[in-house]
Amino acid sequence: MEPTLRHGDWLLIDPTTIRWPRRGSIVLFREPNRGELAVKRIAAGPGERVPFGDGYIELADDEAWLLSDASPQETAAAGYGGPIDSRMFGPVPVELLVGRAWLRYGPWRRFGRLRPPPAPPA
Repeated sequence: MEPTLRHGDWLLIDPTTIRWPRRGSIVLFREPNRGELAVKRIAAGPGERVPFGDGYIELADDEAWLLSDASPQETAAAGYGGPIDSRMFGPVPVELLVGRAWLRYGPWRRFGRLRPPPAPPA
């Protein structure tokens, strides 16, 4: 999730979500494949269409499309391979949602609300 989140950041999570938060929110969820906790950004919410392959995937009323903030090139350059997100495991059902991350409270020099990443240069 770099550049928004870095290894060692401490996050405050709102666990009271019963539906997907709005697009752009950062969420904590269980990966569909492995069940491990992961943090990603909501790129598309329930009922939206997502470009995929040569067509589209239409999300169900309880699904979201979650993406990493880092591009595949950035994660490969860092030695991690491609991002592990909805491009790999598909739409995520709301039952795997743990909560919405909204505040970074550590380290102190990075304290603050979580914001969308800056827009790429035109």
